[in-house]
Amino acid sequence: MTIEFYSAAQSRAIDRFAIEQQGIAGLLLMKRAGLFAFETLRQCYPQARKLLILCGGGNNGGDGLIVAQLAVMAGMEVRVHLTTSPQNLHGDAAKAYRELAALGIECEAFQPSQLADCDVIVDALFGIGLDRPISGSLAELVQQVNACGKPVVALDIASGIHADTGCVLGHAIRAQHTCTFITYKPGLYQYQGADYCGQIHFSDLFLDNEILHSQTQQASSRGLDFWRKQLPPRPLSSHKGSAGSATLIGGDRHMMGAIQMAGLAALKVGAGLVKVVTHDAHGIALTQALPELMCYPPDQLLPLISQAKTIAIGPGLGLELWGQQLFEQTLAQPESKTLPMVMDADALKHLAKSPEKRNNWILTPHPGEAGILLGTDSQQVQQDRFAAIKALQQRYGGVIVLKGNGTLIYDGTHMEMCLAGNPGMAVGGMGDVLTGTLAGLLAQGLPLFTAACLGVYLHAHAGDILAKTEARGLLPTALAETLPGLLSFSE
Repeated sequence: MTIEFYSAAQSRAIDRFAIEQQGIAGLLLMKRAGLFAFETLRQCYPQARKLLILCGGGNNGGDGLIVAQLAVMAGMEVRVHLTTSPQNLHGDAAKAYRELAALGIECEAFQPSQLADCDVIVDALFGIGLDRPISGSLAELVQQVNACGKPVVALDIASGIHADTGCVLGHAIRAQHTCTFITYKPGLYQYQGADYCGQIHFSDLFLDNEILHSQTQQASSRGLDFWRKQLPPRPLSSHKGSAGSATLIGGDRHMMGAIQMAGLAALKVGAGLVKVVTHDAHGIALTQALPELMCYPPDQLLPLISQAKTIAIGPGLGLELWGQQLFEQTLAQPESKTLPMVMDADALKHLAKSPEKRNNWILTPHPGEAGILLGTDSQQVQQDRFAAIKALQQRYGGVIVLKGNGTLIYDGTHMEMCLAGNPGMAVGGMGDVLTGTLAGLLAQGLPLFTAACLGVYLHAHAGDILAKTEARGLLPTALAETLPGLLSFSE
């Protein structure tokens, strides 16, 4: 299933289009949202009998008032806290309030004791419209909700999370479940949003595709199955030469393992020949550890590049003179301007010192490396990952893979977001395995963007398979060993 992501502004524009151009009543959409949220709440917490519903003064609060109506009619005990005077409500939210009042429910002033006397909290405070930090008494309310230990169901997005970036705006409610409506918002999955929004439940509120596609999506998530089908099956006449040759460059002293893991991954995704240019002292040890690798000293770099179908540079390259010279020699070769390349780790730091733009490479920075490439820091990158990856592509060209939860892949036109992966993958060496994976796919002739997307999804899903039995301490080598099983489905 393809998931499409829209910004908060786009989501509001789609909502307006449905109401103003398609004649769908706003109150009807609000009731559909409230019904979906209430049904989700009952499915997730079937034993819940007492609800505390926190409502803001906008349409998100109106959604919460609809949930309150449905809960009352289902015989549940409901308390509603409205952060503004009912007289300040407008439009559909005001109608929802009047309907709730007709059922005999009045909004109450918030008391901390209400948190202890409920089974589930419904967060309908802000939704996707929030664009400034939560402060004052509302910040205190958010802190009390987070401290009480009661489960929270958020409507559209956890209050305090920026819908476009996933940043916490001062303070944010930690929800166990979020019911999001009409569109998927990037902030549900980017940066801190994934930690605060919990499990995502989506409803398009029965809007048809003409309405949903009245805006152009910011990004898509097409999933492993889609990208796996882009790798064609091998003819019976295949041989190691036709399967592609990858040249991997890196592994300074004390960092032999990085280039070994990259080489292992390239082999595991099907590269026919994997040649490693590494430190003189590493050749025998690498060959003993992984006989399938062909290891060469740096003085063989130039002929190996001329024979390669793809180049990957960076794993264990280091920042000393040895790595710098290999980096400069590689980029100085005419073939490096036309052969598909993967650049990661220390190679990105060398690139940041001498920036250039090429359209034949995949750059795979984590947020810290992205910050170095942009002359800023990881915090600034994480504050707006979409803006960061666009700036990287504009400055350096090619395809950018911005790693992290909700990894982004961007080629200047298409944006893909990978929703797979897990925190157990936060261990040294995972990036080296991804580099090798991408190089192995490029060696087999896949276009840059296709190889980047397939490689990222393979890497993430392999991590998720391992996480089923090893939530922490996932080994990059074990992840590389998992890759062939994921690829076998395309054969």
